[in-house]
Amino acid sequence: MKLNIEFLQTGGVPLTNNLMAQIVDSIKLYDAIGDLAGHMTIISGCDFVSGSTTTVNSGVVAINGEILVFEGGLIDTNVFIHESQVYKTFQDQTSKVLVKIKTVKFGNAVAPNLFPWTEFVKLQTIKSLQASLAGKADKITLEALEKRVKKVEFKTAPIENGGVAFIFRKPASEIPLGWKECTDLSGKTVFGYNQFDPDFSSFGLSFGSKTVTLSKNNLPKFKVRTSILQPYGGNQGLGGFDGGGNQWNWKNIESEQVGNDEAFKILPPYEIVIFIEPNFQ
Repeated sequence: MKLNIEFLQTGGVPLTNNLMAQIVDSIKLYDAIGDLAGHMTIISGCDFVSGSTTTVNSGVVAINGEILVFEGGLIDTNVFIHESQVYKTFQDQTSKVLVKIKTVKFGNAVAPNLFPWTEFVKLQTIKSLQASLAGKADKITLEALEKRVKKVEFKTAPIENGGVAFIFRKPASEIPLGWKECTDLSGKTVFGYNQFDPDFSSFGLSFGSKTVTLSKNNLPKFKVRTSILQPYGGNQGLGGFDGGGNQWNWKNIESEQVGNDEAFKILPPYEIVIFIEPNFQ
């Protein structure tokens, strides 16, 4: 409710208990600002005293939905709600509490009346909020950006630590931030996985050699022809080859030694590059 009391009238304003109760209820409407601000917030003031880093000015804070005056002073770990009571003598000459004054002070009390000062947050003014919001993206722009980000995430999903390696044709000193040399592939080439081929079905393992040494089984099939001298058919009766005392003389004939068991390279034309992989944090 909103009260507009016309006090400035002649004839005497009747200050009844009901009227005063209405005034108090109207004042309590300000506590709605405390709910709006949130628990343990600074609504105004509470800044550092000029030239000091240990003392703050007075101000207004919200605690548990109540708008309360903050006294300020030398910063302490906690603040608490201090309540003082004002006694007045009523018409029946009885002294009673008429006013309860709540203020927030630095110091310690018994929980739950104890609030860490470092957890208080000072609210921005509506003007500053409007200024900051003016520089923000609107909903349409934000949704468009979100779609683009999702598309990028979809396309780059395999690019994760340990997941991919790329050819990098610059020195290692120029590897960009967030990437590192993939040393597992240094001096190696890669082949596609094929579950149906035994040579390419062991995923993630290293095989092969850059050199080969041939064995006898690796040579192509061939024959070595050697010319030898044997008795001529028309002269077999001469020289004792057909029953005389001369005998055949068997002798093994060998060629000169060839080869040196030296391994040879099987590298195709190549270029030395660096494999790099993600090193995201």
